[in-house]
Amino acid sequence: MRTLYLIMILLGSVAPLSAQSWFSLTHPLSLAGTSATDNRRQGLFQNPALAAGFENPLLYAEYERRYDITELASKGLRFSYPFSHFTSSIDLRYSGFSAYHEILTGLGFARDFGGKFSLGLQFIFDTRYAVESDAYYSSFYPQIGLCVPLTPNLLLAVTVINPYLVQIKYETDVRSLPSVYSMGLKLRISDAVDWRLQADQEISNKLRWGTAIDCSWFSSILIQVGVQYSGFFVPGLGAGFRYRKMQFDLTTGLHPLLGLTIAGGVSYQIN
Repeated sequence: MRTLYLIMILLGSVAPLSAQSWFSLTHPLSLAGTSATDNRRQGLFQNPALAAGFENPLLYAEYERRYDITELASKGLRFSYPFSHFTSSIDLRYSGFSAYHEILTGLGFARDFGGKFSLGLQFIFDTRYAVESDAYYSSFYPQIGLCVPLTPNLLLAVTVINPYLVQIKYETDVRSLPSVYSMGLKLRISDAVDWRLQADQEISNKLRWGTAIDCSWFSSILIQVGVQYSGFFVPGLGAGFRYRKMQFDLTTGLHPLLGLTIAGGVSYQIN
């Protein structure tokens, strides 16, 4: 009954064919939505500038289940390959169920400029299915990311998704796609402890902020604790494990009204 109730709420929020996505591009494995500066783990459609530091080809898979509802699940893959002067990445994510789903495809490029800053650009092809017309509708927009090490222990990152306010055209409607500006900081407290802070502003919504502490033990065990706020406080907890070329991550977040979100990811370095 709870699942049906939540789906009805969400369906009501998107009629008629609203382009406001149910599926945020915030990387769920960076606790509290602090992905802009998180270079300890991977993420689909995260800050593209972070890929500039890759030394080996990398394959990554991710799954997210929101509020314990299968219909609101997202799943995807990423492949990154570092060339001599830049890193290229391909992201693919499927979200939703038969009556409403979204397919995001991204092609990204990132480069480090002598350690002074790194810059990334990702081209996102956004496709959405509308059951009312039994058709797919698509749009295209960029994601831009910048990382600047202010000091050896302090990293600043800025990202923007859809800066040109691109719209998506349905059969009988035209809607603006979300345009999100983000700024993040990461403070390296010690070799084992990082603190991250991030604020996101979507033009038509409230400011969202999140903060997380990220700890590691023996270079193989990772623990995250954090909280985010956008009308409600959402606490979260995460854990990860590194083994040779592989890394496993799992995070949870508890919304006071909608319930539990669980996300997991695994990455593998190819060398």
